[in-house]
Amino acid sequence: MTTMTIYNIALITHLAGLALMAGATIQDFSITRQFWKHFAIDRSRGLAIREARERSPLFFGIGAACIIVSGLTMMVLTKGVYGEQLWFRIKFGLVILIIINGILLGRLQAGRLGKLLQAGAGEGSLLKVKSNISRFHLLQLFLFLVIFCLSVFKFN
Repeated sequence: MTTMTIYNIALITHLAGLALMAGATIQDFSITRQFWKHFAIDRSRGLAIREARERSPLFFGIGAACIIVSGLTMMVLTKGVYGEQLWFRIKFGLVILIIINGILLGRLQAGRLGKLLQAGAGEGSLLKVKSNISRFHLLQLFLFLVIFCLSVFKFN
């Protein structure tokens, strides 16, 4: 295989990883909204819907692994040319922020929600977690939008 072929495979893997991460975030956002909508009316149905989101972190993680491996591959093949450009440095920082935010805030709030649901917590506690999860999703989606824009409009 030529260097260009390997680069193109890495680029496709990189884009697929980014799409997988963003798609998992959108799916999680959508299922979480459905959970809250149905939980208010029928607790057992809401809990059943919540179970559907259990695979979202797996897809997010697979996407993150694809991005990291393919990104490193492209950096090696291009001898770090992109690493010197401002748009790339910003994008790189945002990708790291998305991953850290997903691991820390996303998992933390999902775990907190699970504990509150098992304990039969009151509406006040649940509303705080609901608000935190909504902010988490909106931040993640905004960061993905910025990354997509940076990838298209590469400025120096």
